[in-house]
Amino acid sequence: VVSNGIRLDRYTVPVKPPAVPTVGYLARMSRDKGLELLVDAFIVLAGQRGDAVTRLRIAGAATAGDQPFITGLKRRLAAAGLESRVEWSPNLTLDAKLAFLHSLTLFSVPATYAEAFGLYVLEAMACGIPVVQPDASSFPEIIGATGGGLCVVPRDARALAGAWQRLLVDPVERAALGRAARSGVERHFSAEKMCEAFC
Repeated sequence: VVSNGIRLDRYTVPVKPPAVPTVGYLARMSRDKGLELLVDAFIVLAGQRGDAVTRLRIAGAATAGDQPFITGLKRRLAAAGLESRVEWSPNLTLDAKLAFLHSLTLFSVPATYAEAFGLYVLEAMACGIPVVQPDASSFPEIIGATGGGLCVVPRDARALAGAWQRLLVDPVERAALGRAARSGVERHFSAEKMCEAFC
């Protein structure tokens, strides 16, 4: 088996964490990628779990066909009084994507289908960002190899919010996972490692 790899020279670890704790999502803005679940988890985090400061940043490809779905999620956030704490950034350039990753405290794309791999997880971890992903598909393998995040029960907004809160209130664990994320990608999922495996 030859795993996917990424060019690490494009990805750097920020010198400082963001001033405001921020959970990020970077993938196609669709239901299959878990965007609805992500929004539900943020509502749980801010409501039932009482988090009054964390922000949510959502980025990724969005087509005209995705707009009704996105509009519905924005209405749900507005009804919960959270629209001012959520930022939407569709169709980023590469430079903007890297700046986006540097603005995050945690990263989640809680895909609800059998994701074959998920390069977005490697991109976040290469920037030293801990990930929180479903315990399904390729995610346990990636997180197990790197030690760069947590796996939670799939399709469970409360479990996702709980894992976020666990890391948001524990800077020591969060920093350790971030270091493991970067070094794990270097050891197992760089473009160089992928090329070596082909030889």
